[in-house]
Amino acid sequence: MSGVRAFVVAAGLFAVTGRAPGQEATSEEMYHDFIFNLSGHARQEIYDRTMRWVANNLRAPKAVIQSEDPETGSIIANGVTTMTAEGDSVPAGLAFHLSVDVREGKERVRFLDLQTSRGPDEGWDRIPVEGAWHRGAQKRFLLLARNLNEYLKMKSEP
Repeated sequence: MSGVRAFVVAAGLFAVTGRAPGQEATSEEMYHDFIFNLSGHARQEIYDRTMRWVANNLRAPKAVIQSEDPETGSIIANGVTTMTAEGDSVPAGLAFHLSVDVREGKERVRFLDLQTSRGPDEGWDRIPVEGAWHRGAQKRFLLLARNLNEYLKMKSEP
């Protein structure tokens, strides 16, 4: 697929950053996928732990969980966190949609519809497909994905 970069970030965690196939990418088409290899973990266990992680780690002005379907293993959520654009020192808000697909022994987590804001009175702007803001968001998603992956692989929950 044109415009896609893939790299292994940690054992059992695979990341793909790119855009949907087709014409020139728009902000809505940009996504950051993380695929977790969770062999030995049952689908329902992965789903339940992911729901708890989302509830405890993402905050959003609107309800965090937008939809959930344990039968299909699908979770759609909103998230808000902070980030810093690459080369910048001023933190900014980072809002996104999170799409999760759980299968037996694996999970795909997708961050999309990326927006940023410098402050409460600044409003929200879409993050460009490339550049310092995009790279800053990428780094933040990598940290979130690692945190979720570690949480899912824990023998017992804290």
